[in-house]
Amino acid sequence: MWGANAANNRTLCGMGDTPPPTRVNTTQQLIDFRANMKLININSRNPKAFIVGSADAHNSEYPTEYDQRRQYISGFAGSAGTAVISENNAALWVDGRYYIEADEVLSCEWILMKSGLPDTPTIEEWINAEMGNSQGEFVGVDTNLISHTSFTEMDEKLQSKSNRPELKPVETNVNPVDVSWTVPKGRPAQPIKPVNNLKMTFAGKTWQSKIADLRKELTAKNAGAFAVTSLDEIAWLFNLRGSDISYNPFFLSYAIVEQARIRLYILNKDTRLVAQSADSEESDLTLQAHLATGGDGQCPGSGTNCVEVLDYEDGITEITALDSSKRVWVTYDANYAIYTGISNNFLVDKSPIAIAKSQKNSVERAGMERSYNRDSVALIKFLAFLEKEIADEKRWTEVTAAAELDERREALTYSKGLSFNTISAYGSNGAIVHYSPSNDTDKVITTDSLYLLDSGGLYLDGTTDVTRTMHYGTPTDYQKECYTRVLSSAINLAQLHWPENIYGRQIDAIARYELWEAGLVYRHGTGHGIGSYLSVHEGPGRIALTSSPSASDEPLTAYQYYSDEPGYYEDNSFGIRLETVVMVSPYSPAYTTAGVDFFEFKAVTLVPFEKNLIDYSRMTSKQVDWLNVYNAKIRADIVPLLSGDQLAIDWVNTRTNKISPGVTCSGAGETIYPTAVLLVSTVFTLFTAVNA
Repeated sequence: MWGANAANNRTLCGMGDTPPPTRVNTTQQLIDFRANMKLININSRNPKAFIVGSADAHNSEYPTEYDQRRQYISGFAGSAGTAVISENNAALWVDGRYYIEADEVLSCEWILMKSGLPDTPTIEEWINAEMGNSQGEFVGVDTNLISHTSFTEMDEKLQSKSNRPELKPVETNVNPVDVSWTVPKGRPAQPIKPVNNLKMTFAGKTWQSKIADLRKELTAKNAGAFAVTSLDEIAWLFNLRGSDISYNPFFLSYAIVEQARIRLYILNKDTRLVAQSADSEESDLTLQAHLATGGDGQCPGSGTNCVEVLDYEDGITEITALDSSKRVWVTYDANYAIYTGISNNFLVDKSPIAIAKSQKNSVERAGMERSYNRDSVALIKFLAFLEKEIADEKRWTEVTAAAELDERREALTYSKGLSFNTISAYGSNGAIVHYSPSNDTDKVITTDSLYLLDSGGLYLDGTTDVTRTMHYGTPTDYQKECYTRVLSSAINLAQLHWPENIYGRQIDAIARYELWEAGLVYRHGTGHGIGSYLSVHEGPGRIALTSSPSASDEPLTAYQYYSDEPGYYEDNSFGIRLETVVMVSPYSPAYTTAGVDFFEFKAVTLVPFEKNLIDYSRMTSKQVDWLNVYNAKIRADIVPLLSGDQLAIDWVNTRTNKISPGVTCSGAGETIYPTAVLLVSTVFTLFTAVNA
């Protein structure tokens, strides 16, 4: 059925085709994997297929190198994707961000499943078709590496037809990847790096206060314990940061919070307890002193305001061994091993830590503003420099440009490295949404096409993420139209005002309708949350079209930070993305008769847009007004910080001159009314559909 011959839906997989240089041969991995599947025995049967997802035991978006099982078995390194390996076939499901990348990377024995397209089967549909009439047979999945909600939903879909296979949890020690992929055979070891306390200068609130707030939530829910399993929530809750995971200041851990006891489980706890951070700006205490813990990790006397530090390996065991007389609160993202290990006295609900973490306090907000100003200055100086270099016919490539920007960013005050791998993409590489420049794919940056640059930094006082697209020559009218439609889309979202209790999924279409008008689409979300010296992708809120909202979703609320990043990508030609980070801020409307709070977005990224790619005749007067205000803020807040770099000052000034209404289309007011009607209609339709 679907893709019985894997090469049928793949590029450069025909006889005599030369594979792309990024293609990864995983033939031996698949042979070993299938042999290891036969070692799993449940009720005298072996699994007929096995599922390998992206996550670790904490449902992390970016796991440690040790936990990158899906990349090992498939070669695909993207942040999202699910592999299913049966006795005869192997298939990988990816979303629109990764269609091109996965096609180039996967060896030709893999079937590429482009999620979201009408002719692409779901995982459950494909498994049912692959296994046929399979009463009594089963599909395996590692019990630690799938959330209990995902497990339940998938099992229900598999069982929706008669004589279909069950989904069965398999212990990690017989995971077909882990049996072959061991540390002695090239698997990276689990990282063991310092865990540092984050000073109040940056955190703004003590961990004791955060624990007190969490305990109030426990009381309100009549729960005796909360199992904290998400790494970003643990880092925020205890005002701790680590570096176990690339581009994320996290450390592998679990925690249990009760009314009279707090437990934290970390790797190599004896060494980490007494280690002193080498960065005095970040940390001024040992872990032991910060958590008021004894030298052995135990709490002297009462443990109410002391954290017991215990071994990471005991985390799941002790969570599942909690006293059955206590109602244990677990989140929707907790893994299946925890969910099934707890007795029947538990509560499954959203995490109160997630929403509290997303609403930045005044110290965090001030830090985010400072970090975004520093980051914007660094990016502006680099872009001005690169433009002159290209004009002077100096040779720059995607790789060398990314390295130069990375070096500049990492030299900034409070820098803790990058928030993700810089996306430096010229020409056709820009059409690969999450492209990663490498020596195999490196392109020279010239004046012939568009250059997309998506980058960000981790700082003690904030996390940044910004995308701008440039053209160093003469763009075509079509390229200018596409860029202007993307810019207008970003502005439409940025200037929105909305009432309380609105979810991101209800406003996402606002950032798409000008592209939809022309038949243009982008296959990724419009906005993700951003942490404060935490993950560059932070929940629980998001701005994305979805027909199946996550149970963890929350409405947009004050002092959350989101990216505003519509785009357009033309396969084998170019890519455009414009990403500006905005903060949700209270808004005072003209009338208050509704009796509800209103909100608006305030931009914190202050980097000009590419003037020679903007066709002002396609913009409304309202959009131009927003752009003029944004440019004026750049001049007021950023230009003074550029003192001493005249090249950068001139670069900013040429892009932030006030735009006269005369450059917009004739009778701009005539075009805004049909647009507004379309906008209201789209949002109303989406709102009613979501809330039906």
